Amino acid sequence: MASGVAVATDRRPTATQTVDRGLQLEADNTLSSRYNGQARVSVTVFNRKVLLTGEAANDNVKQQVDQYVRGLPNARVVVNELEVASSPSFMTQTQDTYLTSAVKTQLMTAEGVPSNSIKVTTDKGVVYLLGIVTTAEGDRATEVARNTSGVAKVVKAFDYVSEADARAWTRPPPRRTRRRTALSVRRHRCSRCRAWAGRSMRRPAHRPVRPPPTALSRLPSLRP
Repeated sequence: MASGVAVATDRRPTATQTVDRGLQLEADNTLSSRYNGQARVSVTVFNRKVLLTGEAANDNVKQQVDQYVRGLPNARVVVNELEVASSPSFMTQTQDTYLTSAVKTQLMTAEGVPSNSIKVTTDKGVVYLLGIVTTAEGDRATEVARNTSGVAKVVKAFDYVSEADARAWTRPPPRRTRRRTALSVRRHRCSRCRAWAGRSMRRPAHRPVRPPPTALSRLPSLRP
């Protein structure tokens, strides 16, 4: 199984992205150590939706994995696609990695597809699509993945939003203007009128007078 997602312009909030990374790390580490030799489970998380792909030795192991993941506090939805079968060959897993890269490349070049907000994972020739999309965007992404050479099947696990929400994500953020405060203005005092002035204020009409030299400045230099 192979997976990947672009980070830029991700429609998930930053906090949700952090939760997804922690959730996937926790599930991966626990399942790999607890069911070593009994199951090959690949965990994919997007927007707190957990996708389980791979193989389990029997139905009992499959059910145990499902119960554990559903019990995680940050798991919002669990999509269990585990199969009771033996693990695939190395060539099959290599082909899955190639298909994931090929589908991602096709999505990046497709028009009207928010590829940066779609996660792609492949298991035994079956491509799974997760992400935050509109209905039209999801249909276009599915069609692009289905037409990629070598893909046997496409499974959609999207979270759908309205067209208005999608336009709000693509709208550029408002420009922030920096306000000048009293602390950011370098101020000085005129030597004649003793009035305070700053960079943001008009300079006094007269030319500032330098202070008189001190007694030390009148001493001859001690340099040879």
